[in-house]
Amino acid sequence: MKSIQIFTEEESHITSIIKSRLQSQKNIFEYNLVDKTEKSLVKLADSISGYPSIFGEQQIGNHYRTLETLVENLCSKEDIHLLMSTPTKAILGRSFTMAKLNFFLLMSYLCKERYEICEMELNLKKIIRQNVFSILSEDVFISIISDFSLSNEIRRQAAFMLATIWENRIYHGVEKITPLLSELWEARLDFIPAYGTMVGVSEISAFIMRLNPDFIEFINDDDFSDDANKSLMEYLMELSFEELIEIQQYMTQNSQSLFKSSDIEKILKGKREYEVKNFDDPREMYNFYIRRQEKTIIRKKLNLPGPKRTIEEYIISFMLKKKIIRSVAS
Repeated sequence: MKSIQIFTEEESHITSIIKSRLQSQKNIFEYNLVDKTEKSLVKLADSISGYPSIFGEQQIGNHYRTLETLVENLCSKEDIHLLMSTPTKAILGRSFTMAKLNFFLLMSYLCKERYEICEMELNLKKIIRQNVFSILSEDVFISIISDFSLSNEIRRQAAFMLATIWENRIYHGVEKITPLLSELWEARLDFIPAYGTMVGVSEISAFIMRLNPDFIEFINDDDFSDDANKSLMEYLMELSFEELIEIQQYMTQNSQSLFKSSDIEKILKGKREYEVKNFDDPREMYNFYIRRQEKTIIRKKLNLPGPKRTIEEYIISFMLKKKIIRSVAS
């Protein structure tokens, strides 16, 4: 049985430093808490590693399972039915990733309280963000696999990538995803929408110039559709498609040619579907994605206007199509 990797080198290094400083400063309770939680993670990882390899072959009677049959099975299911086709190792591995995220959140809380380790806070925030992206990436791959409007090849590649994640919980093969989505999020934090007429062309043009070449290539790709553009607008404006339409209707009814951000509260009566409450908390990236994804699912089911995929799904589908990311197992 292949063991899943518990920590990256950077994660191990920071954990070791924090434990050492807590111990040297006689913070016994905090040290024991971190040490006990770390050991629990190790035990959890060992338990998960006892399950059959995702990449392995297994035969029980007439039932024969390989990585290829797993991929075929995943690609035949809609999102709602995918759980019943998910190997036990993958289900428990997801819990492990959440437990690891909580472990680093614990240490980040200690950093805020303990002066002697407070300079570790930025490093921890980076690690927490990477773990959030790990969870988010897994969800995006599942969404892509379940999207029958995409090509079989893209969905199969997404399934192989997902299997790689399930196998070892360190995201080999998807290293290019995290920087791109991270830069997108960071640029979003600095983005100040010039709402204007709400058309959004100038906003997007200025925005993409600050991002990396892969994103610019994505915007210029022939498959960058009107739906993808609307999805990006939702992301940038932090407003749902429906809210943007409501604002446009208000502008028309009130003969407004320009729109100020201060008008949002008035028009939407103080409630926004995608509001990000704390940009400093990396977990908000995941919450922001889930809220938008839920809206895309509703639109698909009810055949409503508006984006049918999140911008993250569009970006990763593009990266799979262009083979910017590719599983070593495929």
